[in-house]
Amino acid sequence: MFIRKRERKDNFYQELQEKTLERLQELSGDVWTDFNIHDPGVTISDNMNYALFELQYKLELPFRSFLGPDSDHYVDKGILPADLIFSHSIVTTDDYEKLFLDGVLMTVDVMENNKKVSKKVRILESCLVSFSDGFYTVKASVALNKTAITSEEHIKEEIFELYHANRNLCEDLRWEDIQVLTKVIGKRKKEAEENPIRIETTYETDTSEKPIKIHDYHSFQLDFPDAYGIGHRGLPPEANKRNVAHVRQLKGYLLMMDFLMADVTEQIQSTPQLISFTEPTPPGTVSLVSIPDIDHVVDPVKFKKGNQLHSNTAIQKKKSGFIDILDTLYGEDTAQLFQDFQPSKSKLNYRASLTRELPELNRNRFRSFNKLKPTESNIVFKELFSLLHGHKIESEIPVRDLLKKHELDLLPDSVFFDQYEVYLDIGPISGVFYNPIFNETPQNIPTQEMDWREEYFASLQAEISLIRRNALFESLLEVGANAGNYRMIQLSENGRWILVFRYPGKEEWMILGTYKTRDHLIRSANRFWAFMRFLNPERHLFYLVEHRLLQYMYPRKHRREGNTLSIIASNRFEHKEMYDHLKQLLRERLPAHLSIQLYQVKPDHIYDFEQIYFKWRQALSVRDTKKIVHFSESIHAFFRVSEAFLTDIQ
Repeated sequence: MFIRKRERKDNFYQELQEKTLERLQELSGDVWTDFNIHDPGVTISDNMNYALFELQYKLELPFRSFLGPDSDHYVDKGILPADLIFSHSIVTTDDYEKLFLDGVLMTVDVMENNKKVSKKVRILESCLVSFSDGFYTVKASVALNKTAITSEEHIKEEIFELYHANRNLCEDLRWEDIQVLTKVIGKRKKEAEENPIRIETTYETDTSEKPIKIHDYHSFQLDFPDAYGIGHRGLPPEANKRNVAHVRQLKGYLLMMDFLMADVTEQIQSTPQLISFTEPTPPGTVSLVSIPDIDHVVDPVKFKKGNQLHSNTAIQKKKSGFIDILDTLYGEDTAQLFQDFQPSKSKLNYRASLTRELPELNRNRFRSFNKLKPTESNIVFKELFSLLHGHKIESEIPVRDLLKKHELDLLPDSVFFDQYEVYLDIGPISGVFYNPIFNETPQNIPTQEMDWREEYFASLQAEISLIRRNALFESLLEVGANAGNYRMIQLSENGRWILVFRYPGKEEWMILGTYKTRDHLIRSANRFWAFMRFLNPERHLFYLVEHRLLQYMYPRKHRREGNTLSIIASNRFEHKEMYDHLKQLLRERLPAHLSIQLYQVKPDHIYDFEQIYFKWRQALSVRDTKKIVHFSESIHAFFRVSEAFLTDIQ
């Protein structure tokens, strides 16, 4: 170990000094000939170069230094942990064997330090998993010294629950295919894994990069010799007005460099805020540099007005550029996904939510629903599809159940459009607002990013006539969240505001509510749209059926259909390119070995199908053989009558 002299070419400060002098000589010619260290111009350039050298040091710090001190918040900046990025899904028989060996646990009471404590211990000695014709078989052996603390039924239940929490599409494990043995068979848990050998080390070295605090900018003017009179001591009391003017002029000249340095320093400090997905963006201003007598050099009022160095557009562009880098790292194109799906969120917020969620959803893209949780579990593909539309749903609940929760019904379109005047407080307005009561031009309603909250419903029930009269209709779930279908108008006679809605393709406008103020209308409309997004049919109105699960009682009869996945979707997917998006995602995100069939049926058929579908899911969860067979046959019957609407996805 020895001290190595730094090479001259590696000395950035020396390089700055040399290039500065070369440039000064080129520009000054014969006017300035003394470039020795005592010259004031050389002193100024030396101090500027040192400030630049310090700035370069900050900019070359490891990237982690700019993220902030709390590594727990890195996920909020799109910096996802390695255990998420590099972990793999449970796919092979080896994966399932390891899952069962590590996950089948039993709580036992043990004595530690003369006290009884409860601990979870592994109870499987070995495990062998095999796969044939889409079904798994599990043979598990319990450790002989633990047979007294557990039962075969408990072990089978643990294995069954673990499997179905990690089950992939078009695969299954039946209860009767789990065997619990008392002899060792198949993969065995290694002793080294249970009792890892600890290697003692004589020293430990922490080589991790820790964040470095970037301090506030310190003006390089304060590092000048006192003879210049620009530091904290200033000029002596006997200095005349001419000297004071010269010092202030020099401060103003140096202040241009100060603002450049302060701006870059504050940009470095605000990097964690700039790249954060949850914090507001930086203001794009620079603090007034702290030097003596600053008020005599800069007008504070004018400075405050002209202090916006970076526009909001420029800041958003930087933020977008950071997400572009994350896209490259994670192999995604969130900007294109925003263009394709046009969700009701700002582009940056949308891309941020995708960046946090997509790696895990892609890792588990083969994952199916948990059979043991009929409505609490969802197929990962549907979670992905809902996320691309703005809001991920992790449970699969029938739309009618969501409405029943609010004591609402869903009218067929034919019923609503034949009788809708009965349900509205005021009849529809014919034409494009050609009516004497409207003297104001209809206005678009400003949209706000807003997630649905249950406490909003009471106000909507009082303000929106469709909800108050329980007059929601099927196609409203499709068009009701589109702000372009609504307008607001102020009545000249009393100054009140009305919210109107026009169904696409119709001439009439419906009055949905009246309000005292414009702000009240805007808030109510945005809450109503959030409610419509909550009921979003594009997230709910398609269902995936694995034919493997339909062959529960007749595995040989339907064996050739085992790798078939049927998607029953509303024919509304023909709108807004939804159908093409669905097909593209099916090709890109689902396993290649699956045969995918897409049925496009009428919305009312979807509502009928979901009644069968969720009863089938319920029967699967409780292993009710009779009902499983009954509802499986009902689903097969639905496929047969819907063959005219079938498309094979290649």
